[in-house]
Amino acid sequence: MCGTPEEGDLCAVCRWRMRGEPVLGELTEQDVRRAADALAAAAHAWDVRAAALSGSVPAGAEAGAEAGADAGAGAGRGAGTGLSAGAFARLAAVVRGGLPEAGRDVPGAARAPRDRPVVPGEGAPVHESAEWLGILDDLIFGRSRELLFVEFGPDRVNVIKVYLDENGIPRQKDAGSAEWDSLVPELDPHPEIRRFQLAGGIGGISPVGRRDFDAAVLRWLTESLPPPRDGSAMLLVSRPGWTLLDRAAATLRRTRPPRAELLRRCGDAYGATTADAVRGVLRTAPLPVDHSLLLARADRRTGAVDVHRHVLFPAGVRLRHGADATATVTVHGGVTGTSVLLPVLAGPPAGEDTGPAVLGVGRTDLGPLESARLTFVLRGPGEVALAGPGEGPRPADDGGGTEGRPPPGTTAPARNAPGATASDPTAPDPAAPGTTAPGAASPAPTPLDPTPLDLTALLTRLPRRIVRPPRLEVFCTVELSGADAAETEERLAFVRDLIASLARDPGTGGGLRVGAVGHYDHVIQENGYAPRPVLLMPPVPAGPAVAALRALDGWHPARRRQDTVSSLEDALTALVPLATAPPRAGEAVRRVALIVARRPPAPPGQHGMVPSCPLRADWRAELDRLRAAGVHVMTRADPRTGPTPPDRARAAVERYGATAWAELSRGGSFRPGADPAADVAKALRPTWQWEGPPCPLAFASPLL
Repeated sequence: MCGTPEEGDLCAVCRWRMRGEPVLGELTEQDVRRAADALAAAAHAWDVRAAALSGSVPAGAEAGAEAGADAGAGAGRGAGTGLSAGAFARLAAVVRGGLPEAGRDVPGAARAPRDRPVVPGEGAPVHESAEWLGILDDLIFGRSRELLFVEFGPDRVNVIKVYLDENGIPRQKDAGSAEWDSLVPELDPHPEIRRFQLAGGIGGISPVGRRDFDAAVLRWLTESLPPPRDGSAMLLVSRPGWTLLDRAAATLRRTRPPRAELLRRCGDAYGATTADAVRGVLRTAPLPVDHSLLLARADRRTGAVDVHRHVLFPAGVRLRHGADATATVTVHGGVTGTSVLLPVLAGPPAGEDTGPAVLGVGRTDLGPLESARLTFVLRGPGEVALAGPGEGPRPADDGGGTEGRPPPGTTAPARNAPGATASDPTAPDPAAPGTTAPGAASPAPTPLDPTPLDLTALLTRLPRRIVRPPRLEVFCTVELSGADAAETEERLAFVRDLIASLARDPGTGGGLRVGAVGHYDHVIQENGYAPRPVLLMPPVPAGPAVAALRALDGWHPARRRQDTVSSLEDALTALVPLATAPPRAGEAVRRVALIVARRPPAPPGQHGMVPSCPLRADWRAELDRLRAAGVHVMTRADPRTGPTPPDRARAAVERYGATAWAELSRGGSFRPGADPAADVAKALRPTWQWEGPPCPLAFASPLL
């Protein structure tokens, strides 16, 4: 029984009329039958309501009665309840009057939990957001040693203690949770019937006495839950309207007055479990310490490698309920392409007190000297996830710039919180800058790897020093005469692709300079495009790659008339002053001369059937001048191959060509069809050097 007539005309819990109008005379059989029918109907409605609250009846069954809809749609079959057929049958056998048939309304069974009356001992207000923030501030700043969250749930009593670790990060752990069947043995052992009883259902079984239930809860509070220090008990209310759970909460309020209460809207609005609900509350605590990304940094002058902590979320930042904050940072790859570690730390730098704590480790793949923009998501103190590549404009600070970081002590941009309403003071403002509208696309954050990381061992794996390579200058000589236009176009296309590949390479593109010399035959009439005096195209001095590509667009092929020698020696003569010019003071330069041709250079004097250079240029002397100046000479040639001709004179010509190409290719050679431009570009790329192992961390700034 909920109450007695002495407590009022209406029961404060079930709203049953305890005192009626006086009548004259004795009760008739019809009066007794009418009262019995009314009592049976009220009992049936009360049990159906309890079954609906406990989730054992489809949601439409409870709401339908009030709206005139199908109160018991699907109820008789267990559809939509999550119960097995056996569990549903057991519950149906217990409910007084049985569960309603489909399409039948049950008057009085649909009163929503928000419409329930307040029982004695209840009525403590749910604290507003500002009060919760003050409670969390007391914990973070040491005014409270701990917080104790208690929730009387449908399956167990959950007790969660929140405390601070050595870095001031709030953590939680179980602090004496208990199952209902151990607290109140009188409850039915079947979970579906036990939930029905906790929601207030009586049924056709031995009822759980309300006062006996209160005594059992009080006994558990006395034995297992000592009075919390600093008045730090918190009450979570997740099932308002569940009669016995409401009574348990009222007992807690009388014996352990909570400092604050939190109503979990819609039951699970703060998470599916009590631990999730507590986590949701802790999300709005201010960050006690900086949350930083551990990177490496190489000194541009000495190459010495050291660690660098980039602050993602500074101390004092606080999230609004249901919100995330993001920080976008640009990281850079090392010399070798690899998967780099992205440790996120919390706390002071190493060497101060206990040093930083590793919150987790992310990973991303970075190619050699590549850059990537990554977005980190703050979900609360000590909880950071990696969302993936950032989108939007590039940060102004290339060396690890952060976007979207709220200033210290402010509230991060909010997203619409599940279960929040327009009148909810903790609901985010949809019009606020940075607010994500419902349904808007956003990257799916990946939790960081929580596996413990030994920072000391990690720091020993950093390279001691990285030596940047010298700036690269590439000079190409291109033979523009061929058997047909396709032959020469292939050489020009190769040179264009080579320059483009070098320009795209992050290891060379920034400081790359390119020069070129194009040459025709000595026999002027073989050149059908250029004027008769033209032997060489205007040499292109070392400069930006785009200037060299623009110059090559003006070069055109010519048809050759003989296949013995070319004017390569004249091209080398023009190349020497370009490739041997002194570099800027203090600048290290690697210079490469790449000969792209088919025929060897002409000798300074007649050599049998090999014609001489009309200008008496000596290609061996020019080659020595280039090598003496430190220019690395290489070839990309397609000389004739095959057996030596039986003609002695022709054999002498081929021996001369083979000897010339062997001398020119002493520094290295490439072959058409076998070595594409991208591979040649990799071979020409300067070599990085480092002392120690490859760097396992990303760099805060580009190495070039």
